[in-house]
Amino acid sequence: MTDECNVTQRLAAWEESRRDFDLPDWESLPQLGLYMDQVILLLRQYLGPLSRGEEDKPITASIINNYVRLKVMPPPVKKKYSQVHLASLIIICVLKQSLSISDIQRMFPSDHSEEAIRLLYGDFVRQYRKMSGAFVKQVQATEGVRAAEGKELILMTAVVSSLAKDMTQFLLQDGEKAEKPEK
Repeated sequence: MTDECNVTQRLAAWEESRRDFDLPDWESLPQLGLYMDQVILLLRQYLGPLSRGEEDKPITASIINNYVRLKVMPPPVKKKYSQVHLASLIIICVLKQSLSISDIQRMFPSDHSEEAIRLLYGDFVRQYRKMSGAFVKQVQATEGVRAAEGKELILMTAVVSSLAKDMTQFLLQDGEKAEKPEK
């Protein structure tokens, strides 16, 4: 593991990056169709602060084409991508850090209609902002852990991540499977 001083410095940098980061509202997404290279540039601009450097796979045309092929999002219209596509890609890119594509796909409406995606995206942005703020406050409240026990903070956040992923997957299961959790 890493030393406590390094953890404290990294945590301060992380808190600052959270304060400076926000997802765009639906109304802020371009309303005209964009070509693939424009979509990729825009996604990198929107989500750049979430990047962890070289360990993060950048979004590519082939990755976007796979999401279309897997029907996680609708195909482009005449090679142009709309607000529906951008909103879908933002959700996918944020969530793929912790969930599988099949889990993410279950969160999307099957018809991929503009209205359904707009509502999902609005709910997603609201929840992201709310939970991001609450999480930062919770981490700031662990000042003693930050200063003296950086290893404990790393373990705490890893456990929270694992529990959140497990709960999400449990809630996304079919009703029959969800009633009988495995031991």
